[in-house]
Amino acid sequence: MNNILFVLTDQMRYDAIHAHGNSMVKTPVLDKLAEHGVSFTRAYTPCPVCVPARYTLHTGEMPHKTGVYENYTLPSEKARKSFMQHLQDNGYETFGAGKMHFTFPEGSCTKWGFDERKVCDEDHDMEKNDFYKDIKKEGYGHVTDYKGARSEMYYIPQVSQLPERLQHSHWTVDKCIEFLDRRDEEKPFFMMASFEKPHPPFEPPVPWNRLYRGPDMPLPKQAPDNEDVITLWNRFQNRYKYRDQGTDQNLVRQIKAHYYGE
Repeated sequence: MNNILFVLTDQMRYDAIHAHGNSMVKTPVLDKLAEHGVSFTRAYTPCPVCVPARYTLHTGEMPHKTGVYENYTLPSEKARKSFMQHLQDNGYETFGAGKMHFTFPEGSCTKWGFDERKVCDEDHDMEKNDFYKDIKKEGYGHVTDYKGARSEMYYIPQVSQLPERLQHSHWTVDKCIEFLDRRDEEKPFFMMASFEKPHPPFEPPVPWNRLYRGPDMPLPKQAPDNEDVITLWNRFQNRYKYRDQGTDQNLVRQIKAHYYGE
């Protein structure tokens, strides 16, 4: 049986990859994957919300079948098997690191088919957050916005409050490497490297915050009747994320630069 490495990014657009025709962005590793593999040019998420999209991914069932449409409700863990559980049933050792973003009524530590998880998700009980525990050991326990300041700062470009070696994208890779060093080599493995970025807040660490410069960024394409195609849901999202007071073109360019930096 083959080993499986599954890399997941959050809110990364198709056109944020150099191999897909974007000459502005530098993505050499992803370019190699596209060159030697298959790149699907018309693949769409089943739901543009974190938890429902992941729940569909893990179960193979669409949101209208599972009833999971938003980030706060999941059925019982026993309602549906994850594909990780099916891999376990077939002799795989399963590991996940990064943003998992599924919680069940039974408790937030449910592994749902992972033999082991290293999680960076926000959790009301910070002592259950593997990422926070590690940065605390490194002397950064005082950092409260360890994945960027949110609320009214959600879309404001910022710089990570952690050094590059501790930032959670770097941390996710480190946890995966540690797993590979200690895994059971008698079994095939499934490993999920789940990166939260480039999901906002946009907070690349030094020196990646200066890899792209805002003034160099082209503005997003907008149709002349752009305002007419904004839906009620778009307006609702813009209101509670403080993005409904007009367009600051300099801010938009800098958002794009930090997004690419992540």
